[in-house]
Amino acid sequence: MPTRLEFDTPEGRTSLPINDVQFMAYDAGELAMESMRAFVERMRLIGFGDLAEHYARQLAQNAVSIMELREAREDAEALVARKEECTVIADSISPRLEHLRQVITRTHVEMRESVDRLAALSAACDHALRQIPGYRPPMRRVR
Repeated sequence: MPTRLEFDTPEGRTSLPINDVQFMAYDAGELAMESMRAFVERMRLIGFGDLAEHYARQLAQNAVSIMELREAREDAEALVARKEECTVIADSISPRLEHLRQVITRTHVEMRESVDRLAALSAACDHALRQIPGYRPPMRRVR
């Protein structure tokens, strides 16, 4: 079995060691779920650090947006508890919510694009591996 594979990916033509191709094809998603830091580090070593870092930034932005939504809800609840007028609530909370809506929409579009790029890269790696005569994917751990 060759030690490196050269193949086309949506990110361009690449040449990677077999173990890195297998990682991208079968293990990258699981590592990203377990440890984003480890995922980004491994992707940097492979040469796809920019792709992984972009994905990590989008996940972080999404987490920040969720925190900001919770804060806006808490602020609205505090105003309602003080029986503030509706205009005060609308004037103070509505602009924040509109801004957050725009940020969340943009973040989700970019996250979808990142996931699609990662999935396409994974599929290209799997396809390249399956072109090796007699190749069988490694046995997966059962958890």
